Amino acid sequence: MLCLDHNEACVENERLRCFVPDVGVASPQSELQESSATNISDITSPSNSPRGTARHSSIPASISSDPESIASSSRATVAKPQKVRKTVSSSRNKADASKQNKDQKNKGKPTLVTPLEYAQKLNLDLPKKRKSDYLKGKQILYVGGDMQYAGVQTRGRMDYIVKHGGTLVPSYDPTTVTHIVTDATTRPTLKALGLKSLKEIPNNIPTVTWSWVISGYGRLGYNKGKGKRGEEANDPKGKAKATDDDESLLDFEFLHAAFPQRIDAGRSWQSRGKGKLVEAKGQASASANDLGGHLQTEHQQGPASKLVVLPPAPLAFVPTREASSTAHHNDNQNNHIHTNTEDPLAEFYEKARAERDQAVSRNTDESDQEKEFSKPAQVPRRGFTCDRKEPEQRECVNQDIIDKLEELMELHKAKLGEDDRWRVYTYSKCIRALRNYPKKIKSFNEARSINGVGEKTARKIMEIIETGDLRRIGYEKTDDVEAVNLFRGIYGVGQQIASMWYNNGCRTLDDVSARKGGIKLSHVQEIGLQFYDDINDRMPRSEAEAIFNLIKPIALKLDEHLFIDIMGSFRRGKATCGDIDILVTRPTSDGMTHAGLLPELLARLHAAKILTEDLALPDDFSALELCYRGLCKLPEPDAKRRRIDILCVPWESRGAALLYYTGDDIFNRAMRMKANVLGYSLNQRGLYAGVIRDPRNRRVKISAGNIVASETEEEVFKILGVPWQEPHERVRG
Repeated sequence: MLCLDHNEACVENERLRCFVPDVGVASPQSELQESSATNISDITSPSNSPRGTARHSSIPASISSDPESIASSSRATVAKPQKVRKTVSSSRNKADASKQNKDQKNKGKPTLVTPLEYAQKLNLDLPKKRKSDYLKGKQILYVGGDMQYAGVQTRGRMDYIVKHGGTLVPSYDPTTVTHIVTDATTRPTLKALGLKSLKEIPNNIPTVTWSWVISGYGRLGYNKGKGKRGEEANDPKGKAKATDDDESLLDFEFLHAAFPQRIDAGRSWQSRGKGKLVEAKGQASASANDLGGHLQTEHQQGPASKLVVLPPAPLAFVPTREASSTAHHNDNQNNHIHTNTEDPLAEFYEKARAERDQAVSRNTDESDQEKEFSKPAQVPRRGFTCDRKEPEQRECVNQDIIDKLEELMELHKAKLGEDDRWRVYTYSKCIRALRNYPKKIKSFNEARSINGVGEKTARKIMEIIETGDLRRIGYEKTDDVEAVNLFRGIYGVGQQIASMWYNNGCRTLDDVSARKGGIKLSHVQEIGLQFYDDINDRMPRSEAEAIFNLIKPIALKLDEHLFIDIMGSFRRGKATCGDIDILVTRPTSDGMTHAGLLPELLARLHAAKILTEDLALPDDFSALELCYRGLCKLPEPDAKRRRIDILCVPWESRGAALLYYTGDDIFNRAMRMKANVLGYSLNQRGLYAGVIRDPRNRRVKISAGNIVASETEEEVFKILGVPWQEPHERVRG
């Protein structure tokens, strides 16, 4: 079929344009043009779609009832789409449209600026109204640790500084900056400051974290509520105003030090609390009357007088005789105010005053010897477990409960979870409390009343008492737990290796011997596997003593001035011992030491067939502090292998070493914790004073301090304020 030529097409289009339909009759051609003119960008419902528009248009019944006419008209209006040729102008229009759409998408995003540019912008556009002024006078340089552009957090914190009265310094200038606030590490902070080392920062400029900035916000609200400042109390809007005492709103800088090396930078904590002299120009007497006599005026020569701010009174304040008599005199002057008015309680005022005066006189009589203030009541504190002597009880009336809880605790020890670790700690604390409980537990309330026993543990105790068993043990005793506990009995195998062996398919010691699953054993682990039963069997006290009596004379033959003693559970008086711990040292009064003695001692003990296998040898035998680990036995046939540790320490550290290696572990932890609280540090080398710790992590030492006690156990006990206890009295576990 041939297409119409160009002239015929123009005539046909002109005829369609000139056609005007009757009123109320819509031609199919007009409907098609209207539908093509609709905005297709909002096609979210049938009513907004072009098809929906045609469906809802009003069509006369005459047209709608004649389907042939509709079909013919629709055939007449449907035209074949023409191909659009791509030209330069169409490409430009398409590029402009895409650029416009991209600009509209990025219209809501903030522009990318560096922290320096954003700080400069804030200084140019300062807010007319500030939320508070507690940062007034602070020239703060904020380092957010951003790589290039200021992030959302950096912008927000810069805004916070400006809104609360602080001055934001764009770049580092030691002459203007008063505080450097950073949450970044050392390298990004130095890069932002343009420095190579933290030592280049002057000591008067502290480097603090963001927590220091917000430390004063809570105190600001508290001071507004309490009305501690006259300006804030008289301000009807309740807005905070800067005063000379705004320094007290913020924490000391060293509490929020960003770097441990600069913990001493900034103002000293000793500068606060000495009392400040506040100038009051011509208002000294008025301020004193308004504050109810808590401010005392000092009239001096000069145009302005001084006000001395007194510290607050203690909680247990008792007025003096003069104060009580003055109050009584003021009440007598105001009696007519209460009696002349029609107050229904007027008849009870005299009785109330008499009771009050009697109570005041009683308190003042009791406090005559204490002058103006009475001492607050001493609240007894629990203290540390090392402060109380707790002799071991030979027979525990609740031993059946302890056995079941210990079995459950050992099952949790074989697991790697964090919850299991805390359960082990809870059960160990409970077991110790039950050992020290003198009576047989009979009820749930009695078990719950014991310090260290929680509600769930008390229910387990009642289950043991009623049934003689604990179902929880059966739930926790799974195959993996039993296998891991079995493997952990091999010397040199810990929790991780035991779990790895189980995952490789090992279930018994025979599987480990056969290297099932391709596992590998070190030389020490092979020794531990070979003598598994001997190592895990506790030796009688007599056997440990016999082995020590064989070793001591051999050591003294090498040097008669040696100090050699047995430690551990043997020194605590235990009936059985897990291993033998021997301490070796030598006095240095003659200028000699025990350096280089241990190799010769080990060689002679091997020759005497007392030492059989070496488990761990020191790296440098010439040092004074050494540790040897191995296996030993009595020189008898069929004697069992026993674990032995030989510890060499300097002579001046013998007391601290005896204390440390005697134990028990709970007593040692209590001693170290008390030393930490008192500002000391205690280990096997001695008691250290002047220890400086990181305020963010008390376990990290910035300065180790100096030794103040190490030669005897008694001096360590005395300095820490712990009553002297013999080794058998230090049992806590």
